[in-house]
Amino acid sequence: MISQAESLPEDGLKNMTDKQKKDGKAFETFNIEIDVSYLNPRYALSKQRVNVMTANGRLDVFELNPSGGGPSFIGRWDGGSRDPGKTERHDLDIDIYRVSRGQQRRFKKGERGYSGHHTTKVQSNRGRKYQVSLCTPDEKIFEGTVCFNLLRKVGVSDQFTVRERPTAVVIRGRP
Repeated sequence: MISQAESLPEDGLKNMTDKQKKDGKAFETFNIEIDVSYLNPRYALSKQRVNVMTANGRLDVFELNPSGGGPSFIGRWDGGSRDPGKTERHDLDIDIYRVSRGQQRRFKKGERGYSGHHTTKVQSNRGRKYQVSLCTPDEKIFEGTVCFNLLRKVGVSDQFTVRERPTAVVIRGRP
């Protein structure tokens, strides 16, 4: 596997990065279902039942790894910037690994025989569903649909102040 899930800091919210704050955006993928129309025989498809966002904000959905040489691919949720006021995107994007920066750039732009960085959202009655088609100039890698659900977390905090005026009454006892 290329990536490893990272856990949150032990002391919870206090040390969370901005990307980990419970801001109503996606934190986990679950119920991942992949309907494979074509899988290159040199590749293995890997998915977990649940994927948790890493400390740097990455939320993986699945991986495709070659049995020998060749590029690897990771499907990840692209929710856009987590900065306050930014619009959330709703995309499944695919990244390519074990290639040069130039090949990564061509894959991302869909140039010179590379395709698949951007997926196409399709209608689904259960979760988010995307059509995925991955190709390099040399071969077709994968064709199929990927369906999954997102877990969103919202943190709520509030303050309150209690103001009371204590009153002391001294009662003298009998001598």
